[in-house]
Order: sequence, then structure tokens, then C-alpha cells
Amino acid sequence: MNRWFPRVVLAVAGALAGALCLAIAEAWSVSRQWSASFGSVLCGDFAVLVPLATPVGVAVWASAGLLDPRGRRGVRLAVSELAALRGRRRAWAASIALVGPPVTMAWLVGSAHVARSAFALGEPLASGVEAAVVSVVFLVFGSAAALAVLPLLSRSVIGSVNPFLAAGCGLTYAAAATLIGVRTGDASGNGFGLLAILGVLARPELDLFPVIAMAGMALAASLAERSIVGDASRSRGAVQVAVGGLAVVGSWTLVVHEAYELSANPQIAQAIESSASLGHFGLSLARRATDRDNDGASALFGGGDCDDADPARSPYAIDIPGNGIDEDCSGADLPAPRTRAMSHAAPFAFPRDLNLVLITVDTLRIDLGFMGYPRPVSPNLDALAARSTVFDRAYAMASYTGKSVGPTMIGRYPSECLRDGAHFDTYFAGNTFLAERLHAAGFHTMGAASHWYFQPKYGLTQGMDIWDLSAMPRESSHDVDSSVTSADLTNAAIRLLAAPSDVDGRFFLWVHYFDPHANYVAHPEAPDFRPGAKGWSKPLYDGEVWYTDRHIGRLLDFVGSQPWGAKTAIVVTADHGEAFDEHGMNWHGVDLWEPLVRVPLVFYVPGVKPHRVPVKRSLVDLVPTVLDVLGLPPPNAGQLSGQSAAPDILSSDPASMEERDVYMDMPAGPQVSQHRAIIHGKTPGLKLMSEGAAWFFLFDLERDPGELTDISHDRAKFVEMRSAFDDKLAALHTIHVDPAPYQAR
Repeated sequence: MNRWFPRVVLAVAGALAGALCLAIAEAWSVSRQWSASFGSVLCGDFAVLVPLATPVGVAVWASAGLLDPRGRRGVRLAVSELAALRGRRRAWAASIALVGPPVTMAWLVGSAHVARSAFALGEPLASGVEAAVVSVVFLVFGSAAALAVLPLLSRSVIGSVNPFLAAGCGLTYAAAATLIGVRTGDASGNGFGLLAILGVLARPELDLFPVIAMAGMALAASLAERSIVGDASRSRGAVQVAVGGLAVVGSWTLVVHEAYELSANPQIAQAIESSASLGHFGLSLARRATDRDNDGASALFGGGDCDDADPARSPYAIDIPGNGIDEDCSGADLPAPRTRAMSHAAPFAFPRDLNLVLITVDTLRIDLGFMGYPRPVSPNLDALAARSTVFDRAYAMASYTGKSVGPTMIGRYPSECLRDGAHFDTYFAGNTFLAERLHAAGFHTMGAASHWYFQPKYGLTQGMDIWDLSAMPRESSHDVDSSVTSADLTNAAIRLLAAPSDVDGRFFLWVHYFDPHANYVAHPEAPDFRPGAKGWSKPLYDGEVWYTDRHIGRLLDFVGSQPWGAKTAIVVTADHGEAFDEHGMNWHGVDLWEPLVRVPLVFYVPGVKPHRVPVKRSLVDLVPTVLDVLGLPPPNAGQLSGQSAAPDILSSDPASMEERDVYMDMPAGPQVSQHRAIIHGKTPGLKLMSEGAAWFFLFDLERDPGELTDISHDRAKFVEMRSAFDDKLAALHTIHVDPAPYQAR
């Protein structure tokens, strides 16, 4: 039984067994998040793991063949030999097992600190060379130090310890140190102590599960392959090989079946793609391997390619409106654009000569006191809401800053804006921002922000007379950071307002707060939001919201104390929300689930009776609403995509507030595929989500606010929603932008 065929069969079967265990774990989690059939998810997930596990098994067999070509050293023999060591050899084995993991850990932490310092100060090539050289030096000196210590350990009490126990102690120390580093450091590697740099391992985008899972499959393959060498009997080996062969054949048969089943049931494929760490990777490889026309999409495994022989037709193609061809495989040709009606009907009776302070808070959920959140995270915003118009169901147009802030300030949907194709879009001068409109009307325009994306080169500051970035950290180059900026940002805003020339006449101030965005930093002065909370991140997030609210309160107090405060309108909203375990997510920027796109929206207008607006509204309406509140004439027809909510602000009667559809629009970028959604009908309405190709999910937000039960099988409702969706697309003036040149950035 030491021939090559039995060993490779069992190695592959062992890897498949490991993959099955991983698939069970992933299917259990995914099926709960998506309210999907556990069996269906398990079959689909395991099927896309089989092509990953098979080469792992082959690689393990090949490696074992090089190390033990005659197949004589089985697992039991190796363990027995190690346990039988005595005297000096036993002492050395125990010492190496104890010292090895801590020394390796120290080398990794030291190298990480050196690399971080090098890349922060130098050019990429020089920094990489410096980090590599220092890492090698650390390895040499660390190994030398370990070798110097080993003789002392081997002659001490360590020498009498069982090598397996010593290895367990060493690995336990390394694991504990890693856990401490992850918990004490933040996702940028900042925190107390040298181990804090390991906090980067907690980054959402740094998912180590696939690496660990592949290692687990390799271990299972190795154990299976070794099980028939050494002292294994021929009869037992024959049975093992037969069972292993059946497992391999059965697994690949399932792969063929699921290739078609996932296309017939794309919801399962979408669940795996969105929420299964290793399954997502396997699904991507399976689709790539079965993409016959090399257009980036497959007709199998739920890839959504409606014509895998024509590269011009795929879910990633640009659909030409009105030509009768369904290029993007959405199930229908994109309707030809229609002329958009003007969004203003008549002037509204607001106080004259109002100023405007616009406050946007990055990543702010609706978990605020005035929106029903029980924790005291927003006392100052609650006080503002008590004297304002509060929109109960306001929606951002996308779920991350690059596709939401610019369009909100332009007043058009993201796909209608002139921009490049980067993840953090640069918006071109051909767009007209709110600040430009107000500047042209004689307002003094000014703003302040603390995040690198708000540098003028990205186009968000068009129309600003003064733009203050004094609160931006000196080291600010990532989407996540641990900077605390609300205090400095408020100070900058107050300085702008306090300058006499800035408030001589009408003015517009925009302040964008960033602290509620990850990373989450603990604020000792904040209340303890941990009791009763699930997980550790949400209490930290609540603390960030409380801290930001505290400094927004200082800004509101200053406005209220000034002579011009009585004629200043205040608007508060957010660019998007955040997920905390909803749909298995703890991040934003990928999907359009309710926690990611529902945002607070508060309009304080002096002299207007406080009330709430219960019907759904979109932030695409913000610009036309602001223009009406400030008494400015409407722009020409077609310049804005939204419709003024001024009637909602002036009237406190819900019966007078019309229902409107809410459309969310997230064009494809280098890090995210195209996502669209529409909410139609009586508030809260039905929500149709388009995930690309002919993949749609339909949810009844009245009965299913958590979006857990897809009802797209209800033909009547689906047809109604698809019609509303197509009508909205026909009203858009889409500007197609290719994100491909930015993929590597």
C-alpha cells in the first residue's frame, strides 16, 4: 500500500474532509444570516471548495513523496519516536518546542514595527529593501540568541518536560500574545505596547480565515496520507483507499451538479459570495475557470453570464439604452432616457436671508436618541431634533463615502455625476456643487473636514471660498485610522464662523465629522455603553458617536450665541450608515442593506414648527430642498435629480406628504460591483435590490425590516417592482465610467 496512487487518493480525500468541515461551519453561519436552506448552502459551499481542496491534497502528497519517497514513516511512528526520546535528545526537543513559537512571534512583531516605520517615511522601493534587510538581521540575531539559550534550557528542569507539553506551552504563549495584540491594538496597529501592532489582524479587509482554512485542509490531507504508510495493514489500507476514492468521485460529481444549481438559484450563490470567507474565494475561482469567452463572467456557478460565447454580453458590460439588446444580462434592455420634469413647482414661504450650517457625520447610523435608540449617545443632536423637522426614513444614495458625499452635494445620482473610476472618486469641474450655487447667489462659502478624501484635488470642495483642513492628521492615507478629530474640527469651524468677514452677509458652512468611522477609539469621558451590548465594537462606536455629538454641541452652542444665529438654518445628516453583524457584515461600502443606507436627516429652519416626516425620502433631494429653504430660484430643468422636500418642512400634516420612490445607486468601482435598489409603495415600502446580472432580491420592509426573507418569487410583486425599477432607470442620464484602469490602485 506504499505505492503512489493510494497515497494521493487519501491525501485528496483528507483535504476534501477538511473542506467539508469548513463548509459545514460556513453554511451554518451563512444560512442563519440569509434565512436560507442549510442544505442548499452547504452543497453549494462545499462544491466550490472541492476545486481548492483537491490541489491542496495533491500538493501534500507530492511534498510527502519528496520527504518520504518509500512511505515508511506514518503518523503513529513519528509520534512514537518523538515520545520515546530520552536524555539529551529529549531535552533539546523540549527546549526547541518551547522557545520556537515565542522567538518566531518576537521576530514577526519586530519586523512589523520596522516595516511600518520604513514605509511611513521612505519611498516604496527603498522602504521595502530596508524592511527586508532589517527583518533578515532580526532573524539571524534572534536565531543566534535562541541557540545560545537552548543549552541552558536543556540542562534545566525544561529538559525533563515532555516535548509535546513544551510545544503546547510555546504555542499557547504565541497564541495568547497574538490575541492580546489584536485586542489592545486598533486596526491601524496603534495602541499600548509593542504587541498592539497586531491589531491590524482585525482589519475587516484582512480576512485570515482562508489562509487558516487552507492550512487546516493541508493538515487533514497529511494525516490521511500518512494513515496508510508505515505499519498499516494491506486490508485496512484497501478499504481506506476505496472509501477515499468514492469520496473524491462523489465530491466532483457534486461540483458538476452545483455548477448548474447555483445558476438556477442565484440567491444561494449570492449568499456564499457575500458571507462565506473561503467559499467566496472558491466561487470566484470556479467562475473564472468556467468563463468561456473571457469577459469576467461565467454562465455557471451563478455567474450570471447570459451569453458565454459573446464577450460583449455579460453582467459587467455597459448596456446601451434603447437598442433592444440586453448587454448587461439584466433580463431586459435598459430603457432609453426620458426628459426629467422640473423639481420645483412654486416658491415656498421660508424666512428671508437665512444662512446655512450643514453638518455631515461619516458612518452615522440612525442609532440616535431622536430616532428611538435607547442609549444616550446623542443628547445635543436630540435637542436640535426637538426643535426641527426630522425625516424618519431618509436614505443615502450609496453605502460608502466615495459614491455618496459628492452626489449628495451635487444633487444627482452617483451614476449621473462626472467622475473618474477610482474607489474614492474624483469629481470633475463639470459638476455643479451646492457650494457653487450658493457662491453664485452671493453667499460666503466655507467648510472644514478632517479626512484626506476632502482634499481639494478630489473635487468635493468646488465653490468653497475657504476650506479648512487643519484638523486632518499628518499621517492620513487610509480609509481607516485611529485619529480623534472632532474637537479640532469643531475648533476650526468656530474659527471660520468667528472671523468677522466670514459672516458679513449670508454664509454657508459645511462641516464633515469623521470619528464614528472605523477605527473606533475609546473615550474615557464617554459613558460606558458595554452593558447589554452584543460584541465589543458597537459600544466603542456608540462612544465615538457620543464624542462627536459632544463637539457638535459646542458648534451648535456657538451658532446659537451669535447675533446671526436666529437666522441660520441647520441641516444634519450622514453619508451612509454601518453594519454591526447585520447580514454577517461589520463594514460598509459593499451592499445596500438598510443599516448601511438609512441615515438621519434633520432640518432646523427658524420659525418652522417642529415635526416629523414619516414618509421615505432620499438625500438626492437635499440640494433642491436647501435651495428652497434659502429662497433661491430653481436651477434649469434637468440639472438636479431630486425633488424638493420643502413642502414636508412647512407642513406638519402627514396626510399632505406624498409618497415617493427612493432609489439607491452604487456604480461599479475597483473594489465593488454595481449595486442598485429601489423602495416603492407606501412607506416603508417594498425594496428591490439589484446585485448585478438578472439577480434581484425583494423584501417587504413593513413585515421584514431586517431584510431576511426574499419574496422575489412572488410574481405579481416582482413585476410591479421591476416596472418601477425600469422606470427609474429610464429617467437617469447615466455617465458610464470604466473602473478597470483603477483596479490596481
